[in-house]
Amino acid sequence: MAVASLNDPNLVMLAAYAREFMRDHPELNRLTAGYDHSSRLLKWAVLDTLSDWSSTPPFIGQDLNLIVERNLVSVFTRGVVITALESLGILHLRNHLSYSDGGVNVQTENPQMIQAWLQMMKGEYENKKQRTLIALNLENALGTQSHGVHSELYFVNSFYGFL
Repeated sequence: MAVASLNDPNLVMLAAYAREFMRDHPELNRLTAGYDHSSRLLKWAVLDTLSDWSSTPPFIGQDLNLIVERNLVSVFTRGVVITALESLGILHLRNHLSYSDGGVNVQTENPQMIQAWLQMMKGEYENKKQRTLIALNLENALGTQSHGVHSELYFVNSFYGFL
């Protein structure tokens, strides 16, 4: 999981894809009059999502070049968005303030909406991520480059030719 710098072209591209997916543009954010997620936060979310992929079994090793070369950008971008929304949800939860006076209720933040979106997105994303990693592992194990992680059955059952 090596990234040469924060100006790595794949890192910048994946952060931009996440911004596009969330439609995070100043002209669309009428209340904040700017970006909802900074470029720094989106780059962190890309690196955090890469760490998530690298720490999910099977441990086949991941890097941003593999994500881009193998055209896994769509699934990976959803992981970046989920990570960014989790961070935003924590911020909104911390700043949540409810006030009621004279029958009028006011809330400064609404973390429940973000949480609902996260629950909807996260289950599908985790399934796709797991299936993608398993498919990559199988492809690597059966392909010409034996980089996949074989199960114990490979070692138990593969010695017939040597008897």
